Amino acid sequence: MRSRTLLILGAAVLALTATACGDDDDDASPSAATEAPATDPPATDPPSTEAPATDPPATEPPATEAPATDPPATDSPEAPVTVAFVTKFPVEFFTAMDDAAKAYADANEGIEVEFFSCASPSDVDCQIAQIEDAVVKGFDAMVITPMGNEVIPALDAAADSGLVVVLADNDLADFTKKTAVAATDNVAGGQLAGEYLKSVLEAGDTIGLMEGVRGVPALDARIQGVQDALEGTGVEVILGGAETKCDSAQGATVAEDLLTREPNLTAIYSACDDPAIAAAKVANDQGKQVMVVGYDGLPTAAQSIIDGDMTATIAQFPGQMAALGVEAAVNAVRGNPVEAFIDTGTELVTVDNADQFLTFQ
Repeated sequence: MRSRTLLILGAAVLALTATACGDDDDDASPSAATEAPATDPPATDPPSTEAPATDPPATEPPATEAPATDPPATDSPEAPVTVAFVTKFPVEFFTAMDDAAKAYADANEGIEVEFFSCASPSDVDCQIAQIEDAVVKGFDAMVITPMGNEVIPALDAAADSGLVVVLADNDLADFTKKTAVAATDNVAGGQLAGEYLKSVLEAGDTIGLMEGVRGVPALDARIQGVQDALEGTGVEVILGGAETKCDSAQGATVAEDLLTREPNLTAIYSACDDPAIAAAKVANDQGKQVMVVGYDGLPTAAQSIIDGDMTATIAQFPGQMAALGVEAAVNAVRGNPVEAFIDTGTELVTVDNADQFLTFQ
């Protein structure tokens, strides 16, 4: 019984084994329907909701503003140069200078000229006050026809204040702070007058000399030139007893004195034209034929020569003195080079060319 039971159990085991082997063969057969073994999909991270990490963009440090600065300077017109134009007194010669200075300023931009003058050529206090006034008003420069050495302290003070000082018409040797002198070379002019008188006078003739303002180098040089030229010629030279101060009335007085002292006077020479014109009238009124020579080249003197009253004059060029004087002053203020002495020229005027000098040049 027990043996039969064991046989049945062994058969059952064999059957199970065979079944298991049959399942393996079916799986290997290509004709069998097979399903891919179920597999879990590969694990994936859920989509990120954050922006992908990136390096922050390079940034410049905060900009700092440079301090505000003025724009670079650009060329601009030069500031006007202010010039005080100071003449002695309002006679034709000096008014011609005023006119020429104004014309020069009008023709050249950046120049402003103000004019000063006194009542007489010897009113030193007036001219000193005008010099001081120019300093107070703050002019850049002064062009002046100085009355004499008495004004030098005022001119020194003006130059010390920074004012450019240019002398016109006459120099002051003792005024060493001047920038320039625009004037006639009166030594040469006096020599020209002397050479002319030497050519028309003879030994035994007598000439009376009428001074302008003693101590003014320009006027003194005009007399000295004639004295030097006539030395050794046999012409007698006498000086008038007083200065004419380049004034007509005083010139007439000095001429009368000369004709009284020397009734047979051959000639009269004056350092200025206005007294010469007056002297010619005095001689004519006395009925005397006297050769009269002046110095300045006034248009009225040219007319007197044409009329036969005066014989000759030495012409200066006041317009040149004024224009070149203002030009020198402006150049000095602007830092440009300036000549120390600017010769404005002279010319002998006789009946042959007097018509060319009926206006100032």
